Amino acid sequence: MKKNKKPLLVGNWKMNPATLGEARKNFLEIKKAALSYKDLDVVICPPFPYIAPLAELSFGKSFLTGARALGTLSLVASEKPKKAGFVSIGAQDVSIYEEGGSRTGEVGVKMVTSSGAEYVIVGHSERRVLGDTGQTIALKIQQVLRTHAQVILCVGEKERDADAGYLEVIKAQLKEALVHVSRADFHKVVIAYEPVWAIGNKNNVAITSYDLHQMVVYIKKFLKETWGETISSMTKVLYGGSVTSENAEDILLNGEVDGLLIGRASFTAPSFKDIFYAINKAEKTHNTKELKKTLKKAKESKNSRTRR
Repeated sequence: MKKNKKPLLVGNWKMNPATLGEARKNFLEIKKAALSYKDLDVVICPPFPYIAPLAELSFGKSFLTGARALGTLSLVASEKPKKAGFVSIGAQDVSIYEEGGSRTGEVGVKMVTSSGAEYVIVGHSERRVLGDTGQTIALKIQQVLRTHAQVILCVGEKERDADAGYLEVIKAQLKEALVHVSRADFHKVVIAYEPVWAIGNKNNVAITSYDLHQMVVYIKKFLKETWGETISSMTKVLYGGSVTSENAEDILLNGEVDGLLIGRASFTAPSFKDIFYAINKAEKTHNTKELKKTLKKAKESKNSRTRR
């Protein structure tokens, strides 16, 4: 967790819950809990049919109606001051095609952003299994970047090998997905590292915080070498893979990530709220450590002047 950066907590609801009523109930509970955590950015990515109804609970129906009429919801939403407790909405995927034409079953980026989505997950491992390639992921990213929504790009290896070949897998995924992204657009890109072998682990075993920190360093190094120091330092890197309230604090503090992409633990409000508490605890621990470092440096500086 980086100093002066709000942790970003993204809940990927996948194909849950079964009804809009349940979705509303969960969302309102999460929104209420978020009121106590002003130093946390929260995003919920529900199934497509729930985006507009949940966005109305965030922005207010009258605001959405006016924004939709202008076709500029994502722009207005991103500029709208967000108070503590505000929960943003995201989409779990998007079509490679622009709106219009004979594309049965496809959902375009303007459809989701005009419905209230400010974020779009692209390249999730479950979409890659269904056929998304590096090329299609790059096309989807371009669709999102034509709006004011932010991309959450997922990358991750299926397994780890002793020779660290998995690092080349991550590099290849980043290269393919970000090939057309300009420096000017990078402020709208978030990277989520989700090692496939850790997702849905039956024993809830996530990556160790040490190994995660090494991966964050590797991703940042790649960004620096390809796009420069500024892009590398400003781009948020999230972690997703069997995150629970028990390991969230360690992952954030010692894994040095900027937030979390949560799957199963975000399906119900109680389990998601437990992670809020864990993140809040991590923030307090982090701030205490920083204060101690500052006081130690001040004391050392004072002693040094005294010896002179």
